[in-house]
Amino acid sequence: MRRVIHILAVLAVAPATVTFGAVPASAAVTVAADSLPTSPAAPVADRSVVAVAKPRGPGKLAVRALTGVNPLTFGQDFTGPAGAGPNTGLGTPVWFNDPCWKRGCTGTLAEYRLDHAQLDGRGHLVLTADRAVTPGARCGPVACRYASARLTMLDWEGGKGLSSWSQAGGHLEARMRAPLGKGLWPAFWTVGANSAEVVWPASGEIDVMEALGDHSALVEQHAHNGMPDEGFAGSPTPPAERHAHDWVPDIDFGGSTTLPAGQTIAGWHTYAVDWDAGANGYLKWSVDGVVTRTLTAAQAGPAWAQSFRDPHAMILDLAVGGDAWVGEPDAGTVFPARLEVDWVRAYRNPMA
Repeated sequence: MRRVIHILAVLAVAPATVTFGAVPASAAVTVAADSLPTSPAAPVADRSVVAVAKPRGPGKLAVRALTGVNPLTFGQDFTGPAGAGPNTGLGTPVWFNDPCWKRGCTGTLAEYRLDHAQLDGRGHLVLTADRAVTPGARCGPVACRYASARLTMLDWEGGKGLSSWSQAGGHLEARMRAPLGKGLWPAFWTVGANSAEVVWPASGEIDVMEALGDHSALVEQHAHNGMPDEGFAGSPTPPAERHAHDWVPDIDFGGSTTLPAGQTIAGWHTYAVDWDAGANGYLKWSVDGVVTRTLTAAQAGPAWAQSFRDPHAMILDLAVGGDAWVGEPDAGTVFPARLEVDWVRAYRNPMA
């Protein structure tokens, strides 16, 4: 997600706004999970690979074998009873609460809690932002004003930042619809699975989709990389002094994609990135199967080997407030606000 920065070095690729026309549903680049063979075995023991899909019967998940031209390596369709947590049906927990709100990550005004990420009983995961803040909760230097959810595949609270799932390259996608309103900041993104050892942003970040609730027709797509500087989180520098000096970017690539006329982020869209993690690879972002921008390894330069050849883990979140780019909610922002996720899927190879 975008941070406040002093840009000392920026990749020389113009972050142009991309506009694309309406595309028939048949053009969407997706593969149905039900097209893969079913295995009666328990979920794969290797925690780096989890493959699940909608249940064949009440409470029974169908586990997919990792076979085929482009095997599914992670798939979750969020089937379960209303009020159940995001790990419902998984053999081991994959999603963890991100405690970064305690140091005011990305300038959030929201306390992140797992109880704000629940299934709706209709096949969706819902991240809810509201005003039900735990008394005394502090978002870095300020009192939290909202409660919301940030789900990460890095276990910072109980596992020292170890990843439950990660992958280098492939096709990563989520089908979502996002809330509208100033100060709301929904996102689907990745960070390096080695973030416990290689501090962000050197570990790399791919913003598959992020959006500002008051820019209803724009989808933000970015890649970030850089080296932490003296004020980075984890140093003794107070959080209030950190946000404008926390990293020196080598890559600050990306920009806005405009949705087709009449469409907004409040409608269902499939947001994806195709990632070839090879030495001469690329990142290709897409919305509803339409490629919107590309970053090549050659364009990225040395930062590619540093941040985009190693496995990444996925994150889903609904931030509230942030830097001047996001702003704070105003009188027109409606709470509770809901980010609905229909599915999250990863395939071994790019599709674009």
